[in-house]
Amino acid sequence: MSAADQLIQDITREIAALPKGRYGEVILADDRFADLPAPEDFLFPEPDVRDGPSEGAPFGNVAANPCLLGCYWPMHNSPGQIDLFEGNLRRFYWSLVGALRHDFPSLFTRDLEGALHLVVKKTDYHERFHFHSDVLRQLSGSPFDPLHEEALAVAWSRMTLLGEHGNSKIWQVNRVFHDRLLGAAFAFRSPGYRDWPNYADEPRFKLAWLNYLSPRSSRRLEANGVGNLQDLMFGLLGQVAGGCVDHLV
Repeated sequence: MSAADQLIQDITREIAALPKGRYGEVILADDRFADLPAPEDFLFPEPDVRDGPSEGAPFGNVAANPCLLGCYWPMHNSPGQIDLFEGNLRRFYWSLVGALRHDFPSLFTRDLEGALHLVVKKTDYHERFHFHSDVLRQLSGSPFDPLHEEALAVAWSRMTLLGEHGNSKIWQVNRVFHDRLLGAAFAFRSPGYRDWPNYADEPRFKLAWLNYLSPRSSRRLEANGVGNLQDLMFGLLGQVAGGCVDHLV
């Protein structure tokens, strides 16, 4: 089980244990939201890709990073590593629910579970983008640009969430609640992260992703009439197998 799935499973149990009203609506006591940071406090992160060995590194210290949701440690002599900050993700999730709950007459279990999947997967997808970028940049020889990569990671995470359909719990929630939650969860304000709207749709993202990887032969291939390089490089995202481990911290 992935770290993200484990955290979702744990918080889902909390949601199931909440008291219900006459019509099945979840009763959310005010004390659940006492002393939580505002959602905005989690939306001014510094770049979350760190160099050097991950074991025992201060970046993994939750106490020193009270609003950090996740981080990625690049591959060197070991697999890449994703750390999801369990306590911070819990607080971010409940802070978002707390900020939005008064705007809705009732919220049901499916609404809270869908919100949970969105919040946790949003961060997991973000860190997995850094892993895929790590691999593909090493193949292409392109340099690492922290702020540009953060903007692309946010955009890819959001596109991936929006692309989930079918049985995804994210799409089983109150539609207005979903839209408000999505907007609030991606309201980044820090450098790099806040630039994700520049790549919010697939055409702009594909072009920026190809330019970021800058394969040495791409210009020559394009000059020779190869016209689907953007689709080719975009299709590699999410296709790397192995080479990464994840943890709840």
